[in-house]
Amino acid sequence: MQNSSNFERGLQLYELNRFKDAIPYFENELTQNIDNFEAKLFLAYSYFNTDDISNAKNLSIELRKIAPNYAPTYHILSQIALHQEDNKNAKANIEQAISLDPFNADFFGSKSYILINQKEFSEALFYANKGLEIDAKNRVCLNARATCLTKLNLKEEAQETIENLLNDDPENSFSHANVGWSHLENNNLKSALHHFKASLKIDPNDEYARDGMLTAVKAKNVIYNWYLRYAFWMQKKSGKSQIFSLIAIYLVYRFSVKLLAFSGLSFLALPLIILYLLFALGTWIMEPISNMILLFDKYGKYLLDKDSRQSGQTMLALFSISIVSYLANLLLNLDILFLLSLSSLAATLPLSKAPLNYKKDSKIFDYIYGSIILLAPIIGYIIGYDLETLLTTLIILFVAYTWLASLIFR
Repeated sequence: MQNSSNFERGLQLYELNRFKDAIPYFENELTQNIDNFEAKLFLAYSYFNTDDISNAKNLSIELRKIAPNYAPTYHILSQIALHQEDNKNAKANIEQAISLDPFNADFFGSKSYILINQKEFSEALFYANKGLEIDAKNRVCLNARATCLTKLNLKEEAQETIENLLNDDPENSFSHANVGWSHLENNNLKSALHHFKASLKIDPNDEYARDGMLTAVKAKNVIYNWYLRYAFWMQKKSGKSQIFSLIAIYLVYRFSVKLLAFSGLSFLALPLIILYLLFALGTWIMEPISNMILLFDKYGKYLLDKDSRQSGQTMLALFSISIVSYLANLLLNLDILFLLSLSSLAATLPLSKAPLNYKKDSKIFDYIYGSIILLAPIIGYIIGYDLETLLTTLIILFVAYTWLASLIFR
């Protein structure tokens, strides 16, 4: 059956990456020809590429029922699952797609990205290379390969892949953004900014490039640059390796606290606690801290949106309260000032993250829980609880938050 003008125009717009504009044409085609399978497939991909995940998933499931042995259906279901951080279903669907069509390089590139998300970089590189054996110029596989080589710290091979990628398709927004992130991870800020700028010139709405540009601008600040190096280092590690690293940092921290107490330098404990939290929770609080830093940057402050600015201001206010209260306690020796210092410091995590949450329930939870961390010790002191009980309660509240936030609300 010959496709209509609606389908042809939708396909033209789709191939130009104008997914939002393509959607009405595919929808109009389906009102006239509800059985047009191709129109449904491209409409599902268009929904996915415009972040309409619910419609993309529903339509993809419908397509799977219509044609249970059609590989691209499993590919888009895999992409949707990966977007929803469901690695298990993402992997299962892409493996089904590969079993149905083992000569589609895009499928191997997609599997490589799933493995990258699981931090299985060596295996991810294997599948990227396998896809390139099918199609040596496949963009998905080349981008995945560049990411794998960067994560594996194989800089020369990564650079060669990057050059081939951009030589073959210099007008691809995603490729420039991906190359920018690769340079950013290697702390080459000038090259990173160049490629993010090139990506945004091609596609001004590319969020991947916009995030990269903002991160690169933040990384010009020495303090944030340290955090970024730490975050990239932690991102390369598996879950078990991250746990071992944090345990090692904790042991060093505990030893240092005892050494300070033995040496009569207990007043340095708070700065040490702050340093420890920056390392242990660096990937959690990096964005609020960088937003706080950009508040004082002549140009960087204009890059912050309303939520990012509020996050930075909250971080600054709580840090200031914590430090001022601690210094005041050294002079006045009042337990309530010490409690205020620690509770303000602990509350920075939920309260500075709250404005950045896209999910309403997570945002509300962070605000409520952060307020409890901030106020509960002070109220408890006023009521008459002893200092040791209140400090224990504060620690339990803080540790409980890190578990609840990561396991339930994220």
